[in-house]
Amino acid sequence: MNKKLNAFLRILTVVLAAAAVVFAFLLRGKMDAALTKTKWAQADAEVNPTKATQDYDTRMTALAAVPTLLDAKRKAIAELELAKKDLQADVADKKTKVEGLTATNTTLEGERAELTRKRDEYAAQLTDANSKKDGAEAALASAKEELVKATEKSAAMFTKEQLAEIEAKASKAEESLGIVRSKYAALHGKVSLAMDNNPAPFGFPRDPLGEPAKPGDAAPAVASVEAASDSILTNVLALDSRSGIVAFSVGEANGIKEKAVFDLKIEGKRVGKVQISSVKGALCFGQLQPDKDLDLSAISKAGAVSLVPSTKLAIN
Repeated sequence: MNKKLNAFLRILTVVLAAAAVVFAFLLRGKMDAALTKTKWAQADAEVNPTKATQDYDTRMTALAAVPTLLDAKRKAIAELELAKKDLQADVADKKTKVEGLTATNTTLEGERAELTRKRDEYAAQLTDANSKKDGAEAALASAKEELVKATEKSAAMFTKEQLAEIEAKASKAEESLGIVRSKYAALHGKVSLAMDNNPAPFGFPRDPLGEPAKPGDAAPAVASVEAASDSILTNVLALDSRSGIVAFSVGEANGIKEKAVFDLKIEGKRVGKVQISSVKGALCFGQLQPDKDLDLSAISKAGAVSLVPSTKLAIN
């Protein structure tokens, strides 16, 4: 009995030893596989912060902290995901705002271009207006200067002595006219008596200038006022060639009116145009007008000129 038991125990021991050997071999293989698969833990700074060589037990101990580390990482990842969503929402909102600002900027660019165009247009108009204003101011200044010069010329044209001389000439011409008229009247009377008191012998009126008869005259004169208004013969008493002011030996008594306009003729030839500026009894002053036929030399040399009104005078 003991022999069988001993044999059984020996066999069992051998089997157990073999099983132990096999288990040890298998366990070592698994340990090698575990060490190989967890080799990354040796190089990971968070799992192995000291970077020390780890054996199996140390590595297993270090790996025990991995779940906690993973939980922290998962929590950080979750927080980062939330932050990412917030950032994405913020980016989307900013993108919408950027698109709105881009549209507004496009509109403003169009408005700016239109305003720039209008500014340039108004600037051109302002430049043109300033140019016209400067031209008008220059023309006004020139006109003022010309007016001042003309006024000064008119004021200084005739001195008191010259005016006195002109009036003396006018008075002398009027006296000569009176003498001629009286001699003509005497001759007319003699001829009228010789022709049996004919009021107009040979068709000649009593007055040589065609003026109407005065009360008490023997016979009415043949009125020729209309003819006198058509052509008035007069002497040139004075002429200022610079200002164009001229004095004539006719006046109100001859039907001359202020502002009347006459054509000047010498022996039927037109030599200019004059506008009467002032009138006295037997004297008037006029301003020669710009005219293509104006001949100052002929007017100054002529002893007498004819005044032919451009517009019919109203004879009172």
